[in-house]
Order: sequence, then C-alpha cells, then structure tokens
Amino acid sequence: MASSLRIALIAVAAAVVIVTIQMVSLDTDASLYLSFGEESEETLEYGEDRLGEVYVKPNLGHDGRLFFIAAHDPFLLEPDTYRELFERPVYRAQRGLFPVMAAPALAAGEWSLVWWMLVINLVAIGAGTWATARIAEHMGLTPWLGLAFAANPGVWAELNAGGSGAVAWALATGGILAFLESRLAWSAALLTLAALSREAMLLVAIGLTGHLWRQDRPAALRLMAAPALAVLAWGLYVRLRLGQDVWTTQSRELAAPFYGLVEAAGEWIDRSDPVRALVALLYLVLAVRVLVLARRTGNVIGWATAGFALLVPFLSAVVWFDIWDISRALLPLVTALVLLAALDPGPGAKSDTRS
Repeated sequence: MASSLRIALIAVAAAVVIVTIQMVSLDTDASLYLSFGEESEETLEYGEDRLGEVYVKPNLGHDGRLFFIAAHDPFLLEPDTYRELFERPVYRAQRGLFPVMAAPALAAGEWSLVWWMLVINLVAIGAGTWATARIAEHMGLTPWLGLAFAANPGVWAELNAGGSGAVAWALATGGILAFLESRLAWSAALLTLAALSREAMLLVAIGLTGHLWRQDRPAALRLMAAPALAVLAWGLYVRLRLGQDVWTTQSRELAAPFYGLVEAAGEWIDRSDPVRALVALLYLVLAVRVLVLARRTGNVIGWATAGFALLVPFLSAVVWFDIWDISRALLPLVTALVLLAALDPGPGAKSDTRS
C-alpha cells in the first residue's frame, strides 16, 4: 500500500513539473489547458469575457473550453447556453461529472475554476497511478507498473485538451481495484462515476459484468445496473433539458466497420503524412495484442478493457486522423497492455481465471 502511494506521488510530482515547464515555455498560465481555439470565436469570446486574456490554440480548440462553460451551469438550468455555444450539445453534456466536480471552484472566482480544472486532472493522474499499482500487486506484479497509467499517451492527451478522460479512466481503475477486492458496491459506484465522466467507460462495466457472470449472475446484474441506469437517466435528462429527441446522439466518432480507418488512410496519403499512419498502425497492433493477451491470461484487466479493442473497427475517420484523438479514444488499452504483457504466461499456458 505504502509503495503504491509513493509511486502515485512520484507520478503527480512528475506531472506537475511537466505542466509547469509547458506553461513557462509558452509564457502562459492554466488557461493553456482550457484549449480555447482561434476558430471557435463564440467560445473564445465567452472565455475572454470572464477571464480576460487566455491562451489560444490553433483551429477549434479542444474539450476544456466546453467543460469550462459547462461548469457555469452543470445541470443545464439555462440550456440556451449549450445550444448557442456547443456544436453538439447533447454529446458534450452527456459527460456531466467533470463540470459538476469543477463548478464549486467558481465560489472563489473564474480563475479559481481554471486552476481547479487542472488540479482535478493532476489528482486523477495520481489516483489512477495508485489504483493501477494496487491492481498490479493483486496480479502478483510490481507496483511500479502503476506508472502505466501516468505514462499513458492518452492520459496526457486528455490533460492537454482539458478533457475528462483521465478522470474517467482513474475512476474506472478504482472500480477494477474494488472488483478485485470483492467490494462490488464500491466497484459499481466508481464505475458509475467513470461512465458519467465519459460514457465509453460503460465498456469497463460490461467487461467486469461478463467476468462475474460465470460465478454470480445476480451480483453481475447489480454491478452493471448502476452505471447503465445512471448513464441512461442522465442522458434522458440532458435531452429533455435541451429539447432533443430521446434517441439523439450527435456522435461523429463511430462509423461502419473499418470505414473510418479507410477514410483516414486516404487523408494520410493525400497529405503525405506517414506519422499519423504509423501511430494508427501501432494502435491497431495494440488492440489485437490486448485481445490476444486477454484471452491467454483470462485476467480481469483483459475483461475490463477488451471492449475498447473491439471498438477499434467502428471508430470514424475523425478519431483515426489525429494522433491525440486516437490515443484518447483507446486510452485504457495502453495501461492494459503493460499489465497483461507483464502477466503473460506465454503461448500454451493455462489461463489465469482467478484474478
């Protein structure tokens, strides 16, 4: 336990150093991680009206600017703000936990919110590293493998974008740890919070439910019920507040099998961009490798993350084209690969179904 905590503190300290270096090198402040974009004039104006001068990134910017806006009204009491400033209000508002966590900082002012949003992501890196280290110990591995959370490119992509993915994955790893410790109520609660941070984390809950199904079906159903019902209820609330049909998704992230990858490949060829193509290939290999290791080890981590590997064929060109976006979409797979590879008994060995 103590060693896991020390490793988590090391991860947080390293993250703070890197974040500080980024801000100093760009001569800016925590608004860097709000990711306001020069091409999104309405959201930039919203930020500048409340904060004054902020760091402005190229293009449209990223998630942080939208979470900053949402934190001013996390329960959609004034839905017109979402309709006017969010290009996909339903899709964005579904990830409701991060704005709720951030909103109390507004009591101390607008800039307190900016810094608090950054702190939340830094704390998530520490918490996720601690939980991953504890998971590694449960697997009979060194707790230093907890750094597979902190060193995950997707976690850093989320931090730099001001997104909620690092928080979601940290909560999900906590849910996996609680599952391993047979604390199913805690596991369900943490998985619920993870899914409310990023709905794709339902895949973790589905995987753990599948693992438990063979042993205790009623318990498996209870584990799945909380995150599924919470996402359903919040999604319904969001749609009602925004005046949208209940089946509205506004998602551009999914497509027909492999269509998105083929479309993105065409863009890479047109732009002579081998770097993005290579990263995409690496994530394809990563997904296949995780599935192989999940089957070979039978470990809980494999069950919990296999859904993300199975999601790969259905990702759209929007996700595949950008290096940071694909790393965020498949964020759990990097952590899973490190743990499963360390556990791998090799071809022909019996699966370890105990963990």
